[in-house]
Amino acid sequence: MTISPETAVHEVRRGRSSQERTAAACGEARRLSGRIVANGTLRAALTDRTIEVENPATGAGIGAVPRCGREDVDAVVSLAHTAWRAWSRRPARERGALLMRAADRLEEESEALACLSALETGNALATQARGEAATMVDILRFFAGLGGELKGQTVPAAPGVFQYTRRESMGVVGAIIPWNAPLMQTASKIGPALMAGNTVLLKPAEQAPFAVLRIFEILQEVLPEGVANCLTGLGEEAGRFLVEHPLVRKITFTGSTGVGAEILRGAAGKIVPVTAELGGKNPNIVMPDADPRRAADGILRGLRLQRQGQSCSAGTRIYIHDDIYDTVIDRVIEAIPAFRIGDPLDERTQVGAIISREQLARIERYVGLARDTAGASILCGGKRPVVQGFENGNFYTTTLIEGLPVSSEVCRDEIFGPVATVARWHDFEEVLAEANDTNFGLAAVIWTQNLARALDFVDRIEAGFVQVNQFSVAEANIEYGGAKMSGMGRELSVESMVQHFTWSKTVLINGNGAEE
Repeated sequence: MTISPETAVHEVRRGRSSQERTAAACGEARRLSGRIVANGTLRAALTDRTIEVENPATGAGIGAVPRCGREDVDAVVSLAHTAWRAWSRRPARERGALLMRAADRLEEESEALACLSALETGNALATQARGEAATMVDILRFFAGLGGELKGQTVPAAPGVFQYTRRESMGVVGAIIPWNAPLMQTASKIGPALMAGNTVLLKPAEQAPFAVLRIFEILQEVLPEGVANCLTGLGEEAGRFLVEHPLVRKITFTGSTGVGAEILRGAAGKIVPVTAELGGKNPNIVMPDADPRRAADGILRGLRLQRQGQSCSAGTRIYIHDDIYDTVIDRVIEAIPAFRIGDPLDERTQVGAIISREQLARIERYVGLARDTAGASILCGGKRPVVQGFENGNFYTTTLIEGLPVSSEVCRDEIFGPVATVARWHDFEEVLAEANDTNFGLAAVIWTQNLARALDFVDRIEAGFVQVNQFSVAEANIEYGGAKMSGMGRELSVESMVQHFTWSKTVLINGNGAEE
């Protein structure tokens, strides 16, 4: 039975139980299976190879997507390149108007998109997927309104010479996103790229492709053919071919530091710019003068439980001053069991499933290392929970580990799961040095009522996204990016659009006529 997009969307909206929402989202995944989005339509790929996609909460298959290779990448990049010239010559505000209409259409479909994303990522609908869908729309609307910011400068020159710069689009943008927040990540890539006059070919993670495919299918209703394209495949195949393709003139990537390094090497061969938002191992420091309740709430928020800890900006290195350590950590440990783990499409669920069996095994390996470390103790979690009716799902309890040496892999590697280390401290210089003693430099947070201490921390911490007395997520108009091995470039701001998705052309016009 063929399920139309209108029927699938209606069923998702109508469903009042998790079973109904799951069934409708599964129907949508089946409809999208075996397809890519290119040149204005949902279509079959050239390859006949496929990748199976599983529901992380059950382990059951929900569909399959094309395992695209060089032939598909070549074909779609060529289509995007052909569309680029006309798209780039449209007035910027006209592009913005189309992007705004696209955001409106995505908002109309946001509930269906959220359910589909919850199905394939394991993220809870109520605490993550639904809010992420709203953030996606907000990001697109933000960039859609920035047409007037795509401007250059006039520069003082010699008498009779007019010197100015102009910003021009780059061409085809190759975008590669991870599986942990695909709706938001899609918007953060295509919003600035399209607004700046580029065309896009985006590859979603093979674990969570369907909601992204549906986003691009919706975009075809508004945008010209070939402007916004999406194909699926493995990173080492489709992703690599996309990065190395000679007609792709800009790469924007979010994912692990290891893969980011491979992408930078691939892009270096043809000398194209790369925006890379990579991993993090982020310190969350509680000062002795902090409000214990507020700090405990901030630690919980920083654990990113709504994504099962699968967030590059999660606060996974927690440092609490001796004076208030027991008060704060007791509050955190007491609160964690109250977060309901279960069916991602159940409105009551707050913490969903880990994306895959492989990722679950990775988390368990690090917790096993902690168990085997002398002096370390697991304060809470450290096991798979029993979720009635979802016994084959990839669930894991939120885990806090105390007493690990700084040299431990658990303290130094990005685990990308609901696991954090906790440590006491008493000397600020020592804890600041330890916070900076990492290859990563994405996010950092401090909790204090001392403004001078907060400003000193901001000045000395080696991180790109720093907060004081809050642990918020990135959103539109909050510039986001890291230092050191956490990446290069910035996202989600006016400046990031102009600097990373256009290039500057310098023009000199001599009004004095022929040379003397």
